[in-house]
Amino acid sequence: MGRKEREQASWIEDTRTEPLDVCVLCGREGEMTDHHLVPKSQGRRQGVKLGEIPTVKMCAACQGFLVKTFTNAQLANELNTVEAIREREEVQKFVKWVQKQPLSRGVRVH
Repeated sequence: MGRKEREQASWIEDTRTEPLDVCVLCGREGEMTDHHLVPKSQGRRQGVKLGEIPTVKMCAACQGFLVKTFTNAQLANELNTVEAIREREEVQKFVKWVQKQPLSRGVRVH
């Protein structure tokens, strides 16, 4: 006598994950946040609506490094593109270090 075909358990479907996002700076995969390329406060001062400020996917460690290292004015005026951010020497050093770290919310920034 053959085995009965069983229905697939509902928990199997629940464990499937969506594709992970990738940080635009360090390239690590995981849970990302939307980083506003122009800080919200600076954009509002220029009359830009919040939904019109460009965002990129960034891990918490990289975003934390940026906001602790640079002023909002620097981020708005000098570092408002991914390319401009990547060109900064201090960012390159940080990215080189953080790529060796596990992706978690517990990574402390200098």
